[in-house]
Amino acid sequence: MIFLHKTTFIKPTSCLLVVLAVLILTGCATVGPDYVPPKKSVSKDWYTQLKGGLSTEEMDPQTLAAWWTTLNDSELSSLIDRAVSGNLDLKKALARVREARARRGVAKADLFPTLDATGSATWSRSSKDTGTGKASSLFTTGFDAGWELDIFGSVRRSVEAAEGDLQAIQEDLRDVLVSLLAEVALNYVQVCTYQSRIAVAEANLEAQGETHQLTLWRYQAGLSDELAVQQARYNLESTRSQIPTLRTGLEEAMNRIAVLLGEQPGKVHEELEKRESIPVTPLKVAVGVPADVLRRRPDIRRVERQLAAQTARIGVATADLYPKFTLSGSIGLEALSLSNPSSTGSWTLSGGPKVT
Repeated sequence: MIFLHKTTFIKPTSCLLVVLAVLILTGCATVGPDYVPPKKSVSKDWYTQLKGGLSTEEMDPQTLAAWWTTLNDSELSSLIDRAVSGNLDLKKALARVREARARRGVAKADLFPTLDATGSATWSRSSKDTGTGKASSLFTTGFDAGWELDIFGSVRRSVEAAEGDLQAIQEDLRDVLVSLLAEVALNYVQVCTYQSRIAVAEANLEAQGETHQLTLWRYQAGLSDELAVQQARYNLESTRSQIPTLRTGLEEAMNRIAVLLGEQPGKVHEELEKRESIPVTPLKVAVGVPADVLRRRPDIRRVERQLAAQTARIGVATADLYPKFTLSGSIGLEALSLSNPSSTGSWTLSGGPKVT
C-alpha cells in the first residue's frame, strides 16, 4: 500500500473561500470520541462488621491529609516533614510532574501562530580571471509566520491528552507520597516498639539473673535440686539471646528511616536513641464507605486519567484523516547596502493559505 502526500497551491481568494466554507460547515468540530468517565457501582456497606472504634463516617479532608498529627507525636511529625523535603523518590516524582507541565505547554503552543525571525549579511567578490572582480554585499532580514487552523480538533485533542498525562503523573506523585508517609510512620512505630521490647528484656534479664542466683544458693544449701537451677539458667540465657536480635531490628528500622529521609544510614540514630512511647491511635477512626476508599486511592485515579488521555489521542489520530489548512506569510527586506534599507523597493512580501 502506498500513501501519497500532496500539497496543492491554488489562488489565495479561492482557497480562503474554501477555508471559510469548511469553518462554517464544521463549526470547528472536534473529531474523535469525547471522554466519559467510567461508572462503577460499589457497595455502600462493608462486607464485614466494623469493630474496634471504626465507623463509616466521612473523614474530614484536612485531617486525612495530615493523618499523622492525630497520633500527637512531635518526633513523628518532624520526621515526616523532612521526608517530604528530602526523599529522593519524591523528588523524582516532582521532576516528572514538571516535565508533564512543560509538555502540556508545548501542546498548547500549537494553538497559536508560529513566528520566525531571520537576518543575514553577506559580502562577496568575484575572481578577476573569471568575472569582473567587483565586491558586492547583500543584507537580508525577515519575519515568517504560520498558523495551522485547528478545524478538526487535532491540537485540542493533543492538549486534552497532555492534560490527562499531567493529571496521571500528579496521581503518581500522590501515590509515592502516600507510600512514603506510611513507611516513615511504620518504621518509627517499629523503632519505639523495639526500644520498649529491649527495655523489657533488659529488666527481665536482671530479674532472671537474681532468680538464678537465689536458686543456686538454695541448691548449694540443699533446699532445692539441680533441675531448678538449670531451669532458671535456661530462662536467663534465653532472654539474654533475644537482646542482640532486638538491637539489630532497632538498627535496621533507624537506618530505613534515614534512607526515607534522603540521608545516609546512621544520621538519625542520635536523634532516635531517646526512647519514646509507642504512638496510640485515636479511639474512634472514620473509614467511610468502600466508594470513599476507592476515591482516595491514587493508583485508581491515575489509571482513570490515563484512560482519558488515551481517549483524546484517538481524536488526534482521527484528525489526521482530514485535510489540514494553514495560513502562512512572510515580510522581509533585501538590500545591497545599509545606506537606505527601508526604501520601498527593498521590501519582500508573500502570503496565502495552503491546503494539505
